[in-house]
Amino acid sequence: MDPRPIHITVLQPNLAPLKLEMSASMITLGRATDCTVPIRDRYLSRRHAEIAFASDQWIVRDCGSVNGTLLNGTKLNGFSILRPGDRIGLGDSEVIFEPGDDSTQSQSQLIALDSDSHAKNLAIKADDVHVDGGARASIVTALALELIEDRPMNDLFEFILDRVMDTLQPSRAALALLAADGKSFRNVRMRRSDAGDSLDLYISRTLLSEVVEERNVVSFVDSASQDEKLARAESIVAQHIRSAVCAPLLVGDAVLGVLYLDFQVNRGAVTHEDVRLIAQIARFAAVKLETTRLREEALAKAKLDEELRTAYVIQSRLLPAELPAIDGYAFAGTNKPCRTVSGDYFDVLVRPDGRLYFIIADVSGKGITAALVMASVATAFNIFTRTDPTPADLLREMNATLAPKTAPSKFVTMVAGVLDPKTGIVDFANAGHVAPLVITKDGVAQQTSTDLVVGLFGHAKYRNQQITLGDGDSLVLFTDGVTEAENEAEEQLGLAPVAALVETLHGTPAQDILDTIEQYVREFAGTAPAADDVTMMAFTRLSAP
Repeated sequence: MDPRPIHITVLQPNLAPLKLEMSASMITLGRATDCTVPIRDRYLSRRHAEIAFASDQWIVRDCGSVNGTLLNGTKLNGFSILRPGDRIGLGDSEVIFEPGDDSTQSQSQLIALDSDSHAKNLAIKADDVHVDGGARASIVTALALELIEDRPMNDLFEFILDRVMDTLQPSRAALALLAADGKSFRNVRMRRSDAGDSLDLYISRTLLSEVVEERNVVSFVDSASQDEKLARAESIVAQHIRSAVCAPLLVGDAVLGVLYLDFQVNRGAVTHEDVRLIAQIARFAAVKLETTRLREEALAKAKLDEELRTAYVIQSRLLPAELPAIDGYAFAGTNKPCRTVSGDYFDVLVRPDGRLYFIIADVSGKGITAALVMASVATAFNIFTRTDPTPADLLREMNATLAPKTAPSKFVTMVAGVLDPKTGIVDFANAGHVAPLVITKDGVAQQTSTDLVVGLFGHAKYRNQQITLGDGDSLVLFTDGVTEAENEAEEQLGLAPVAALVETLHGTPAQDILDTIEQYVREFAGTAPAADDVTMMAFTRLSAP
C-alpha cells in the first residue's frame, strides 16, 4: 500500500519554518546534500535519521548519528512509530511530523484520480480570458474592488469562496493550492450549497494536468457511471452533478492551484461566458492570494528581524567593547556570528591585584536559544570571578549553576583562566573546548588536555593547568567555528593546519595572529557559507625593547 503524502515542518534557529509535502516511503534527514531533506546543522551527521513507511504506519529511526535523535524530547533508541504532531529533534533543528490524515481530508478534499470519466466539452487558454461588458463585467469589477482590501490569508480564502457561491451559485466550490508534486492539493477550502453534502470532490488527473500544465480553463461533464474508481468513491454523479469548471490560479507563469465549481443538472449547461467569468475570477483570486502570502511572509520576517536586531544589541553589550591595555602585552578578540546572534562568548576582566581573568565559550547550537545560554554564561563569569577562584573552581561553580537549568541538548565548551602579567604565568582549565595553542620560539604546543563540558553533569570536576608566556610568546584560543569550517566539498579544516599556520608567528602581535587565521579560514571555505559562529582571542607577551 502506497502511503498518503505527509507534511513535515523543518524548524531551524533564525530561519523561517520550511513546510514540505513528501510522498516518498523513505525520507532521509541529515547534513549531506543527497538526503531527501538536507539540513545545514553542524550537529547533524551526514545521514542522521530517516522517516519510513512500514507495515502501514510511519516510523522514525536514528541512522547511527554521532549526537543522536530525540523524539518529543526523549532520546530515540531503535525506531518509534510517529504520531501526528510528533517533534523530531536533530541537533539544533527540529522536524514536526503531520501525516495525511484521512478524517481531515474527508471533510474538505478535492482529489485527483487516474480516471478518464470526465468528458471535456470546452477549454480556453487562461491567458486569453477577457470578460465582455454587461453584468459579468460588473461582477468582475466589483470583485476586483473588494479584493483591494488586505485580509489575513485564512479570511481571504473564505471571502473568495463566499463571493463565488453568491455570484455563480454552484452546488459546490473549492479553492485548492497545489502541493509540491503539482498533482495533489494542500490547503483545500470548500463551500457547499447543501449543508447535508459531505462527499469529496473528484477530478481526473488528465484534466488536472491540462489545467495546470497547459494553463487551460476547462469545463467538463461527468461520465463516472462508466468508471469504477469514481463509482466506488461515491462520485459527483451520486448527487446528480453533471457539469463542472476547473480554472488555474495563475500568477505570471506559475500555477498556484485551482478554482473548481460544479453544478446540478437542473442548473443548465455551463456556457462559454460562464467559463470566461470563472477564469477571470480565478485570475483575480490568484493574484490576491499570492500578494497576501508575500505580505504575510514579509511581515513575519520583519518581526523576526526586529527581534534579532534587538537580541544582537543586547548580546553585543555582553561582549567586551575593548580589551584591557596592559604594559608588555597585546590582547585581541573577535566574534563573528554566522547568523544575527551568536552562541559564542569571550571576555577579559582585570582584578584589583592586576591579574586578568579570561574566558572563551561556545554554546551548543546557534541562534536565539544559544544566545540565551550565552547570556547566562556571561553573568556567571562576571559573578564568580569576584572571589578570585582558581580556573578549575571557576568552571566547577559555573557548571553547578548552569547544569540544572539548561536543556539536555544544551551544553557549553569553554576555556577559562587567569594571567599574571608580572610573571607571564597562565593558569587555566578546559571544559571540552578546542585545544588552546601556545606559540613559542620553539614552535606551537597544543594544550589538548580537557575535562567534561559545562551544563550536562552538575558534579563534574575540572583540573588546573599551567603555562608560562615568555617574551614574544602568544596564547591563542578559538571556537570550533575555526576548526570545523567547511569548504565546498564539505571537508573540515581541522586543528593541525591552523597550528602549522601560526607556527612562524612568534613575536607577532595578537591582532595580527587573529587576522592571519581569519584570512586562512576564509580562503579554505571559499564560497561555502559559514555554518557556525567564529570567535577568537589571543594574548601576546611583547618582547622587551
